[in-house]
Amino acid sequence: MIESLGNWKRTHYANEIKPEDNGRVVILMGWVRAIRKIGKLVFIQLSDRTGSIQILLNPELVNEEVIKKFEILQRESVIAVKGTVRENKTAPNGIEIIPIEMKILNLAETPLPLEVIEKKTPAELPTRLNARFIDLRKPNIASIFKIKSKVITGFRSFFEKEGFVEIHTPKIISEKSEGGSEVFVVKYFDREAYLSQSPQFYKQIMMSAGFDKVYEIGPAFRAEPSKTTRHVAEILMLDIEMSFIRDLEDILKTIESMMKYVFEYVNKNCSEELKILNKKINIPKLPFPRITVKEAKEILEKRGLKYKEDEEIDHIGEKFLGEYAKDKFNSDFIFLTEFPWAEAKFYHMRNEQNPKVAVRADLIYKGVEIATIAQREHRYDILVKQAKEKKITPEKIKFYLDAFKYGMPPHGGAGIGIERIVQLMLDLPTIQEVILFPRTIERVVP
Repeated sequence: MIESLGNWKRTHYANEIKPEDNGRVVILMGWVRAIRKIGKLVFIQLSDRTGSIQILLNPELVNEEVIKKFEILQRESVIAVKGTVRENKTAPNGIEIIPIEMKILNLAETPLPLEVIEKKTPAELPTRLNARFIDLRKPNIASIFKIKSKVITGFRSFFEKEGFVEIHTPKIISEKSEGGSEVFVVKYFDREAYLSQSPQFYKQIMMSAGFDKVYEIGPAFRAEPSKTTRHVAEILMLDIEMSFIRDLEDILKTIESMMKYVFEYVNKNCSEELKILNKKINIPKLPFPRITVKEAKEILEKRGLKYKEDEEIDHIGEKFLGEYAKDKFNSDFIFLTEFPWAEAKFYHMRNEQNPKVAVRADLIYKGVEIATIAQREHRYDILVKQAKEKKITPEKIKFYLDAFKYGMPPHGGAGIGIERIVQLMLDLPTIQEVILFPRTIERVVP
């Protein structure tokens, strides 16, 4: 019963059929989303990636052999239909298809592991992830990933326009790029290696190579035993690096311009998806407010949260800072600057006027940190000294340090969490909602 397409070729997607196509013969392909019988009439909802269209089986209009084929279909079976477009004001979108011929490309088993059309309480996330191939057929879930795709396209469009070069760096590395123990160890032939936490060392080497401005969109791996709505083990990161910067402000201005551009891009190119999700995107206004970590701690202390001078502000504090930015500046974004040197990475630049702080910033969006930004230390002797201070053995990162010996310009950059941006943009409850197949402590399948 399973048939091949033969010489059939799709002529239209569902959302491309308009009332003005009345009388036109078209070929559509997709999934049988719903089957409804009223007397002798059968209504089929055929769905593809763009939407759905109604197919009407009327014995007075449709060949008996075609009707017999439709009778064996289960929901979510895959079919191709050749039919005539008919204008019908009572049909969804004012049109329907009267089938001339139909090919069954694959039959779905029953019962389905997950309902595509949710009529009552939706399934729990673990159930949905276990049957992700079905879950992704839902228009609202598919819309999340179409928007994510446009967010990434928006990033690329911005950086290409600004003269950045896209690079691709190794994800299997010999040393921990961020330091610390939260790395995945892998067996690499006759020795151990690590999955990359960040392209940090390599994007800085590209500054020494003279590429001036680079960006990378790629995976990063964090072996954090976290069970929060913000953390997973494999994430998609946007990393940038810029040479010949005057100070941190050059990077901050680039980041805020980028965010405004991407939000406008999504708003322009995802109107249908945003409508399905019933979401409205607020285009950010520039400049984003900026406060120092010291100022932030003073603000938080008034709200009952106390932090030591060198203590990191936790996610509860970030949440309050998001509320502060909204209340005081009517902004979803706020830059947090002048981080304690005790928190800094060895490759960060130390503030020469105030050695207790690093030339570093975080970008907070709706109370969640989405980007870490810093000017780098480009002077070899100081960099080696800082590495030793932070308990990093210079010999282990010789390949990286060598790039600073032969002409490294002043530079800085940022690491930006793409999935956190999409999660917060769409006000989703967990970051797992914006990852096709999330990797967590419990989940490595599918």
